[in-house]
Amino acid sequence: MSLKVDIKKSYKGFALKMAFASDGGTLALLGASGSGKSMTLKCIAGLISPDEGTIIANGRTLFASAQGIDLRPQERSVGYLFQNYALFPNMTVRQNIAIAHRGSTETRDAETNALLARYGLENLEGRYPVELSGGQQQRTALARIFAYQPKVLLLDEPFSALDTFLRENMQAELKRIIREYDGSVILVTHNQEEAYKLADDLIIIENGAPIASGPVDEMFDLHTITVPKLNHTTESKLHLEE
Repeated sequence: MSLKVDIKKSYKGFALKMAFASDGGTLALLGASGSGKSMTLKCIAGLISPDEGTIIANGRTLFASAQGIDLRPQERSVGYLFQNYALFPNMTVRQNIAIAHRGSTETRDAETNALLARYGLENLEGRYPVELSGGQQQRTALARIFAYQPKVLLLDEPFSALDTFLRENMQAELKRIIREYDGSVILVTHNQEEAYKLADDLIIIENGAPIASGPVDEMFDLHTITVPKLNHTTESKLHLEE
């Protein structure tokens, strides 16, 4: 699985200029609030159109300004986990998951049952989002995403709505989930510890542009993960584009 992004976007006085390629695994975009991390995800998902550039996932062009290509979000096979999970409030857990399935009714029911079991939601399938804890909402949102069978998974600050105890538990659970997933994963976070625990590769973003990249273990001092090593020359499966 691969993802190649080379885009520019100006928005309300902010200039995004992102160029990177990933050959699989989990890539973290690390930076302060307002650095352009979430805007990058929204461009990949098709929620925002870049001013120029290209986005290619697994050899399939999702966006190319020169060719006039700009696929709708529904056509991109990209799953997006929003910060607030964006569950449908008037639908039960089962209905939230089932609505994302694109197969037949028989297949949908079987797949929904499998996802409910996989994410430990069988006893919650009749509840509405307002009746769920933050962790239960997140698991429901992830199950809905995987019902869609995405080729790319985008995680936008997935733990920001959780308390410290639940955050630690969900980090371990999400790490297991993404290790089993065979597509490309892009994690947006401002938390260096989350990036270190969950990602294989890392891009540090500042003012809408990448300033450093490399494997996580080489980007962080192994003795104190709060100090990034800004090494531009590291050879890895992740690289900045010229």
